[in-house]
Amino acid sequence: MIDRWLYTIAFSEDWGRQMRFITGPRQSGKTTLAKLKLKNENSENLYYLWDLRSVRNRYKTNELFFTSDKPPSDKKSWVCFDEVHKMPKWKNILKGIYDSSYEKYNFIVTGSAKFDISKRAGDSLSGRFFVFHLFPVCLGELTRSSNLPLSAPSSAKAFIEKRLDNSVRHDDGLSLLIEYGGFPEPLARQSKKFHAKWSRDYLDTVIKEDVSPLTRIMDKESLYDLYRLLPEMAGSPISESSLASHLEISSPTIKNYLKRLEDFYLAFRIYPYSKNIKRSLLRASKCYLYDWTRINDAGKRFENYLAVELRTLINFWMDASSEQYSIFYIRNKEKQETDFVILKEDKPWLLIESKYSDGQIPRHHLETQKMLGDIPLVQVCREEGVSALQSKNAYRISASRILG
Repeated sequence: MIDRWLYTIAFSEDWGRQMRFITGPRQSGKTTLAKLKLKNENSENLYYLWDLRSVRNRYKTNELFFTSDKPPSDKKSWVCFDEVHKMPKWKNILKGIYDSSYEKYNFIVTGSAKFDISKRAGDSLSGRFFVFHLFPVCLGELTRSSNLPLSAPSSAKAFIEKRLDNSVRHDDGLSLLIEYGGFPEPLARQSKKFHAKWSRDYLDTVIKEDVSPLTRIMDKESLYDLYRLLPEMAGSPISESSLASHLEISSPTIKNYLKRLEDFYLAFRIYPYSKNIKRSLLRASKCYLYDWTRINDAGKRFENYLAVELRTLINFWMDASSEQYSIFYIRNKEKQETDFVILKEDKPWLLIESKYSDGQIPRHHLETQKMLGDIPLVQVCREEGVSALQSKNAYRISASRILG
């Protein structure tokens, strides 16, 4: 079993009595993580999958049905509710259970959809939970790196320079991730045959078991078609009007479908950075997949993989602290792009460019760096054995070194 960093973060005593909402892509390991916590707390029988009618019927008979499986004691027991967000008025359900029993029980709530997709689902749970994110396995988890992100680095420069000295090679782990993806089961099996079958079935499972019960989307086939177009567009600005024309549906429908792909963790978008962040959201976004193995082009697959790693890392930092991070891309007036800029508290913090093979950092990236106040710039490449300072605050580093 691959040790997940989120275990230490999500189940820290720092979060007190609050419910731990764990969300992320289907089959990323949320249930495994929750069951491991229950096992370590001698509460293995307190796992409840709300997809099962037997669980729903027990709740209807007795709101605190789980207390009969393990009565209250001096030590608080841990309880996991899996996929409860598919229930009508699920927020009311959790609110009632929590308010009646939080002094004797701790709660884990897991689900493969963003918990804000049903804002009209009932009473507010404000003050009763914290949300944590479990994404596909990252390189540091696979290689059991000691760089556990329990807190954000003191500075972007410190983050980079610590990894410049990282002499441990993780190229084998990186190759496995790029070939098989970061979902635990196909990654553990390392079988091309199994991975091909798993990948074909995954989209059907998400749309049938997650999207269908929770949305009013009737034309599921167009949603399939849209998702199948995205691998070719990974890392490039997308035009909603062009997609609408290609699929012969309206632009507002495309916009809604893209939002649903994000809600159910099939894809995510990165927007061009502007000092007015709200304005940047109106401009062309780039779309990336959590399953980067669907992308055939080696350079685009590597960029998509890097995007997921960065998104995972900044979510670890946010889940472990009160600091706010976000990720955008840069596009200048000449339409030259820098792949990623990480913001800390809405201020540019670190520039990152994806490069399959090592080479000198192009001039326009250095000009963008200067424009943003000489924040650190790092060109991350797939090629191994790269660790260089090209100019002040501008670095070239192998992915296996900076991410491992």
